[in-house]
Amino acid sequence: MDRKHFIRKSLKYTTLLKSHLKGSLFNSVNFVRIIPTDRCNLNCAYCWQKDDSSDEMSLVAFRNYLDKAIRLDVGLITILGGEPMLWDGIYEAIAACTEKNVLSDMTTNGTLLNRETITMLAESGLDYLNISTDGLKISSVSKKNNLIRRELIGALHDAKKMYGMHYRLNAVLYKDNFDEIKKLINFAKYNNTQISIGYAVPPVDRINPSNKDIYFSHQDKEKLQEIINYLLLKINTGYPIIDPDSYFENIFRFLNRERFWKCNYPTRYGWINIAPNGKIRSCTKKMDEMDINFLELDTNSIKKTRKQMKKNLKICNAKCYSNCAYDSSYYVHNKFQLAKIIISRLSG
Repeated sequence: MDRKHFIRKSLKYTTLLKSHLKGSLFNSVNFVRIIPTDRCNLNCAYCWQKDDSSDEMSLVAFRNYLDKAIRLDVGLITILGGEPMLWDGIYEAIAACTEKNVLSDMTTNGTLLNRETITMLAESGLDYLNISTDGLKISSVSKKNNLIRRELIGALHDAKKMYGMHYRLNAVLYKDNFDEIKKLINFAKYNNTQISIGYAVPPVDRINPSNKDIYFSHQDKEKLQEIINYLLLKINTGYPIIDPDSYFENIFRFLNRERFWKCNYPTRYGWINIAPNGKIRSCTKKMDEMDINFLELDTNSIKKTRKQMKKNLKICNAKCYSNCAYDSSYYVHNKFQLAKIIISRLSG
């Protein structure tokens, strides 16, 4: 990484540190997820975070939300979808975060990644790229097999070396892809790439979801124990799986609908999600909209908004086992383990 990019990166981390310190004292918004589009070019059977009929956010609106987030002491902007790389403003939006010295993070299904687009993301100043992939081949459940194009790894390594753009893999574990997940874990180890693995679970707002046969149940106890034993062995022997042991071990408690963990969305460490129309979405998994626009937030309404989000948890938390929410909650209370993951990501 050259001097210019090093200085820019240092300024961004300074912004993050200031955000954290202010968040300890005031009602601020440390982490913001902006969802410029709900559209997606895939149709994964377990996914409900898409709406191909929805309107998209304008670049002008994105800049307004970014400026508002900065006034609320944001430390990190995450860009989600849908598939955010379908949005025409993606590179300009990332560049806007860079201009304001705010760290940026994006999650993509990887279908539009190639050497050119990876370089454009890195040149725009993207700091973290999360690539969703569920195996090295297409299945009837998921076509997120982008790593079969192995030239991507070379382009990602180059982007990290030249621009400091870090990346990791996100994978969803469902009934029939354990063998593919094994290959993916070995792929991550060989390429020194962190990977996060989450169980596929039904949507919290549907009583009878479609494709019920892809989700684990009590009847899968033997298979689940095999999966857990394998994953814990890999974690304990140095494989770059970033989810805590307890996430995998506690799947049986989730299936029993125990209330053993608390999503931290309503806390000052939790995310504020902005839908394409500017409304606050209490959770990206539910795609709901609260009756407040992000531009209307102030120190008083932040507290009120989080209080309402906390009420929602009583309904949805026992039905949800999202690894991103679980991990976030876990590492807030286990900062030493979080520091180890961050250091590994920055130095790996």
